[in-house]
Amino acid sequence: MREFHRATGWHIDADRRVLRVDWEDGAATEYGFEELRRACPCAMCAGEGGFRGTMSAATPLSDKQTTLESVQPVGRYGLAPLWGDGHSTGIYTFKMLRTRAGLSP
Repeated sequence: MREFHRATGWHIDADRRVLRVDWEDGAATEYGFEELRRACPCAMCAGEGGFRGTMSAATPLSDKQTTLESVQPVGRYGLAPLWGDGHSTGIYTFKMLRTRAGLSP
């Protein structure tokens, strides 16, 4: 039994500033660049081990920080975006992305 759905493709729509993800079950989801950056799960942004991260709903973000340059797959379980400011350490799992979109993992 599979634990989660996998993405079958993704597309950066720079004009609309959204990342579109297509899923193996036929669903398609879109994530705004700023929403996606604020949800960065890396240790620096989200925090870890009792240490608070640097990202919150009130954190001011520059255009570079919210410009999605590229997205690379990470194994068979997630995507790693490269942001305009060079930030690239967040791994957005497929489970996390589907949950954020209100879909079953």
